[in-house]
Amino acid sequence: MSSNLRQAFRNSALFHWYKNLSAPGEYAWWKMRGSPGVKAPHLTKQRAIERYAREYGLHVLIETGTNYGHMIYVNKERFREIYSIELDPWRAESARRKFANRPNIHVLEGDSSTVLPKVIPALKEPCLFWLDGHDFDISSPIKQELDAIYKQSPYDHVLLIDDARWFDGRTDYPTMEELREKVSREYPGRTVEVRDDIIRIYKPRKPAG
Repeated sequence: MSSNLRQAFRNSALFHWYKNLSAPGEYAWWKMRGSPGVKAPHLTKQRAIERYAREYGLHVLIETGTNYGHMIYVNKERFREIYSIELDPWRAESARRKFANRPNIHVLEGDSSTVLPKVIPALKEPCLFWLDGHDFDISSPIKQELDAIYKQSPYDHVLLIDDARWFDGRTDYPTMEELREKVSREYPGRTVEVRDDIIRIYKPRKPAG
């Protein structure tokens, strides 16, 4: 398939239909291989978002790294509001077109390290953050994103960070040890754990009663 055809496909509703259709098979193959921690299937990421949104009663999703908009697509009925930040102009515009008829979905173009701090003050409740604005293992705005979330907002948000395998101290990524120390020092009381290549940062819920 040529580059132009691939772009046209990803810009269409067929892309999301195909992704949804192939997701169960991709997940089954991953389980058959013993659920390796790296490159977890998209369905695993969707289920992590669904789980924490349900358990913590979260109705607003903040995403960095829109890509082709599939995470927005699968969550469009789950959240009351969705904010997604995308650095690439073509992908941002593509997502805007796809969700133009949904005023509760806001696609913002720009670097999440500078756009996210502008979004945070408008939040009026705890939110679920899906932080995936990485440039593969080359760079990540995660340090700036964490500072914006915790230093500008009084709420106990739940943070899910994709691609835990890249947190090894190279380029802009902290090591997992550095990340745990930062959370312990600056945002105490929160759990940091890694499962299925997703870093999960949250404040444990108090037992009922």
